[in-house]
Amino acid sequence: MNATIICLGDSITFGYPWGPESSWVSHLQRRTGLNLINDGINGDTTFDMLRRFERNILHLKATHLHILGGANDAWQGLDIAAAQHNIQRIVELARQKGIVPVLGLATPLCKNPSQGGTFIPFGMEAMESWLACYREWMRDYAGGAGIVLIDYYAPLCVPGTGRGDGHFFYDECHLNQTGYMLMAEVAEKALDKWL
Repeated sequence: MNATIICLGDSITFGYPWGPESSWVSHLQRRTGLNLINDGINGDTTFDMLRRFERNILHLKATHLHILGGANDAWQGLDIAAAQHNIQRIVELARQKGIVPVLGLATPLCKNPSQGGTFIPFGMEAMESWLACYREWMRDYAGGAGIVLIDYYAPLCVPGTGRGDGHFFYDECHLNQTGYMLMAEVAEKALDKWL
């Protein structure tokens, strides 16, 4: 199949802090030979992703749209219902254009990262709680709407804790290169479901 996959997201898709060449998107492209377009932008909220999708992406001849976001909404303490609406709207727009949407489950936070420092302004617990509710909603939404959901959360956690394994993290939120490679492996294992 000739698939063109747009990967819409934030810094986790971009590959921060290493850059797109070290992102999970690039690792996946090298592993599979698929045509993937990295459309991750550092700092983007789900609203930014929606606005960008409407302006810049709809004209591209994509077959699939991989959507991974929400961390910046949580980081800024934005309304979770608004983030949910933004994701639903992106999915609707994609389907209207015959593009198959695929959702990614937001990655965990890490209390003890391998390198970077702290940057979460209002406490990790509040952000974790926001993301937990968002993930639960996304599981329900994807199941009800018949959308493939790729779980990037569980493989990056210390088992039984709900917190990121420091082995995979650069800082409290962003992954190191080992973490991005693991994300690519997870996406590759899910390929049969979403292609």
